[in-house]
Amino acid sequence: MSSIDAAKQLFFKITQHRSVIGMPRKLRRTVRSLGLNHRDVTVYQTISPSTAVKLSKVKELVKVELADQKLSRREVNLTRKYKPGFSVVKSDA
Repeated sequence: MSSIDAAKQLFFKITQHRSVIGMPRKLRRTVRSLGLNHRDVTVYQTISPSTAVKLSKVKELVKVELADQKLSRREVNLTRKYKPGFSVVKSDA
Protein backbone atom coordinates (compact mmCIF):
# COMPACT_ATOMS: atom_id res chain seq x y z
CA MET A 1 0.00 0.00 0.00
CA SER A 2 1.43 3.36 -1.00
CA SER A 3 1.62 6.40 1.23
CA ILE A 4 -1.00 8.15 -0.93
CA ASP A 5 -3.56 5.42 -0.19
CA ALA A 6 -2.70 5.46 3.50
CA ALA A 7 -3.16 9.23 3.72
CA LYS A 8 -6.51 9.16 1.94
CA GLN A 9 -9.31 9.56 4.45
CA LEU A 10 -12.67 7.89 3.96
CA PHE A 11 -16.02 8.95 5.35
CA PHE A 12 -19.31 7.31 6.20
CA LYS A 13 -22.15 8.88 4.23
CA ILE A 14 -25.10 8.38 6.59
CA THR A 15 -28.72 9.00 5.55
CA GLN A 16 -31.61 8.56 7.97
CA HIS A 17 -34.40 6.62 6.27
CA ARG A 18 -36.73 5.78 9.15
CA SER A 19 -38.17 7.96 11.85
CA VAL A 20 -37.21 7.64 15.51
CA ILE A 21 -40.79 8.22 16.71
CA GLY A 22 -41.65 5.51 19.22
CA MET A 23 -38.04 4.38 19.61
CA PRO A 24 -36.34 4.18 23.03
CA ARG A 25 -34.69 7.36 24.29
CA LYS A 26 -31.20 5.82 24.13
CA LEU A 27 -31.66 4.99 20.42
CA ARG A 28 -32.97 8.50 19.68
CA ARG A 29 -29.94 10.02 21.39
CA THR A 30 -27.62 7.81 19.35
CA VAL A 31 -29.22 8.99 16.12
CA ARG A 32 -28.98 12.58 17.32
CA SER A 33 -25.29 12.14 18.21
CA LEU A 34 -24.61 11.12 14.61
CA GLY A 35 -25.92 14.53 13.52
CA LEU A 36 -29.26 13.33 12.16
CA ASN A 37 -32.36 15.37 13.00
CA HIS A 38 -35.08 13.90 10.83
CA ARG A 39 -35.69 11.66 7.83
CA ASP A 40 -33.78 12.04 4.56
CA VAL A 41 -30.96 14.03 6.16
CA THR A 42 -27.45 13.13 4.98
CA VAL A 43 -24.33 13.67 7.08
CA TYR A 44 -20.70 12.68 6.68
CA GLN A 45 -18.77 11.19 9.60
CA THR A 46 -15.14 10.13 9.69
CA ILE A 47 -14.54 6.41 9.94
CA SER A 48 -13.74 5.56 13.54
CA PRO A 49 -14.56 2.75 15.97
CA SER A 50 -16.95 4.95 17.95
CA THR A 51 -18.90 5.89 14.82
CA ALA A 52 -19.04 2.24 13.76
CA VAL A 53 -20.50 1.23 17.12
CA LYS A 54 -23.16 3.95 16.88
CA LEU A 55 -24.06 2.82 13.37
CA SER A 56 -24.38 -0.79 14.47
CA LYS A 57 -26.96 0.30 17.05
CA VAL A 58 -29.12 2.18 14.53
CA LYS A 59 -28.50 0.11 11.41
CA GLU A 60 -32.25 -0.40 10.82
CA LEU A 61 -32.90 3.33 10.69
CA VAL A 62 -30.05 4.56 8.48
CA LYS A 63 -28.41 3.86 5.14
CA VAL A 64 -24.61 3.90 5.17
CA GLU A 65 -22.25 4.29 2.22
CA LEU A 66 -18.52 4.92 1.96
CA ALA A 67 -17.44 8.25 0.51
CA ASP A 68 -13.96 9.40 -0.39
CA GLN A 69 -14.73 13.08 0.22
CA LYS A 70 -16.93 15.01 2.59
CA LEU A 71 -19.55 17.18 0.91
CA SER A 72 -20.90 20.36 2.47
CA ARG A 73 -24.64 20.83 3.02
CA ARG A 74 -24.77 23.11 0.01
CA GLU A 75 -23.11 20.51 -2.23
CA VAL A 76 -25.50 17.81 -1.01
CA ASN A 77 -28.48 20.08 -1.75
CA LEU A 78 -27.16 20.82 -5.24
CA THR A 79 -26.93 17.10 -6.04
CA ARG A 80 -30.62 16.70 -5.15
CA LYS A 81 -31.89 19.53 -7.36
CA TYR A 82 -33.13 19.03 -10.89
CA LYS A 83 -31.33 20.71 -13.74
CA PRO A 84 -33.16 23.85 -14.84
CA GLY A 85 -34.94 23.88 -18.16
CA PHE A 86 -36.45 21.07 -20.11
CA SER A 87 -35.56 18.63 -22.84
CA VAL A 88 -37.63 17.68 -25.86
CA VAL A 89 -38.05 13.97 -26.37
CA LYS A 90 -39.08 12.96 -29.86
CA SER A 91 -40.74 9.68 -30.59
CA ASP A 92 -40.67 8.01 -34.00
CA ALA A 93 -44.31 6.95 -33.73
